[in-house]
Amino acid sequence: MSSPPGGERPDPADAGPPSAWNPHPDYPDYPSYPSYPDRPGAVGWPGGSGQPGGYPEQQAGGGAADRPIRTYLWQSLVATLLCCLPTGIVAIVHATQAQTRLQAGDLLGARQASGRARRWCIVSLIAFAVVLLVYVIAIVIIVAIASRND
Repeated sequence: MSSPPGGERPDPADAGPPSAWNPHPDYPDYPSYPSYPDRPGAVGWPGGSGQPGGYPEQQAGGGAADRPIRTYLWQSLVATLLCCLPTGIVAIVHATQAQTRLQAGDLLGARQASGRARRWCIVSLIAFAVVLLVYVIAIVIIVAIASRND
């Protein structure tokens, strides 16, 4: 870490209380990020703290920002194969965008693409229900007409 212009170092007392971004305000040069799970005692190890796999612990009372981002990829595939092909394809496109943005670290873009993928999965399900309802009504009308002619 480089010193600010003029060569003076910041006063650790001005760092403020511990936070997620600065867990050790008394030691500004303390390397707290990234956390390496391959060392004993790290997150995910049997003697370590936190959840396995290096995921941070969930805070109580978390809002939408704390929830994991779902990509809706498998739902999009099911919607494409079983419900409605055109809207399912749109859902797959948005689901893959959500996954790509999530892997790139763009959480806001991933949440937006995830919401659009979810919306198109719902549209696909509604379209399937409408087409099925029209099909059933058409069958009932055809059967009624055929039975009247006999």
